[in-house]
Amino acid sequence: MIENEQNEKEPEQRIITSRRENRARRLNVKQMWEKGSLDDQPVKERWSREFKNPRLKSIRNPTTNFSIESKMDGLVLGVHRRTCDVRLLTGETVSARYRATVVDALGEFPAVGDSVTLGLASEGEYAVIKVHPRRSALLRPGPRDRLRDELVLAANIDQVVIVASVEQPAFNYGFMDRFLLASNLNHLPFVLILNKMDLVSEMPAAIIDFIKIVDEFIPVSCETEEGFDALKKALQGKISVFSGQSGVGKSSLINKLVPEAALRIGVVRHKDGKGRHTTTYSSLFDLPGGGIVIDTPGIRSLGLIDMDSNDLAKIFPGFFKDDLFTCKFSNCLHLTEIDCSVREGVASGKISQARYESYLRILNAKE
Repeated sequence: MIENEQNEKEPEQRIITSRRENRARRLNVKQMWEKGSLDDQPVKERWSREFKNPRLKSIRNPTTNFSIESKMDGLVLGVHRRTCDVRLLTGETVSARYRATVVDALGEFPAVGDSVTLGLASEGEYAVIKVHPRRSALLRPGPRDRLRDELVLAANIDQVVIVASVEQPAFNYGFMDRFLLASNLNHLPFVLILNKMDLVSEMPAAIIDFIKIVDEFIPVSCETEEGFDALKKALQGKISVFSGQSGVGKSSLINKLVPEAALRIGVVRHKDGKGRHTTTYSSLFDLPGGGIVIDTPGIRSLGLIDMDSNDLAKIFPGFFKDDLFTCKFSNCLHLTEIDCSVREGVASGKISQARYESYLRILNAKE
């Protein structure tokens, strides 16, 4: 009897969980929604300081804010800060806003070449309410404080057209390899436009070696208009993204192809041989003979953030015939491993030293 009374008086032991354990139980609803494990409507979380008793609040789908009559589809021609230029199906070009809350709900910013749905507000302003799935995209790393955030240079493209110069500035082997890798990973044809052919009498050996592994090569000159017929034929009826390092003559080429583009042209610095940035954002232009050109800003580097070193060693352009990995060890990085077919190819001259050094620079940049 006494024991029973003591048991009744003893308070129940309370299980105390640590702050870390409570934090570990947090629910990332948006991530689950993206994986398809929740309903279509995302949920917003609100937590107390101790991460207990979450209050869930439904986020209204941005597309439900507009009636069917006020929605319209279009093509993004240019993207600016908080706004983008969109060409409607009627041919009219309008400026549409994209607010941070809408972008967060969409999960991405609009990019040039995107197919989007706009909503027309009562005050006559357009807003981006949906970005349709992309069939292809060309990506690059974000700014220095957000290097791992990939930015979309252009969307829904048919081919990557890289403009390089044979001189002034000199042909950058490593830069071309990075773009070729990015094109291969996105299953996009790689077209090399080699400008300023009027400055040389014969092609350098390093460039000849690179030409062998690209999908298409077109030598041109803006001064003499050499190769422009072949260039127009390669662009006709396709959506092509133009990119390249600053100073190679990309803007001059587009001005020749699309006179109404009237892009600003810069000159090469004598101090370091590099170009000045004249294109500050991506823009879309219609070619007179059919087709679309997306002009992207001149960039001096293109990172390959998500590629593993072993994958890089297996798919680096020009190393293996028909892309068949022939090294003895599957994890061979072509450094000091025995029976490495790449190093044997470099020693025999089948693989150029410039190509191997370009691979090493990209490999070291990732490690």
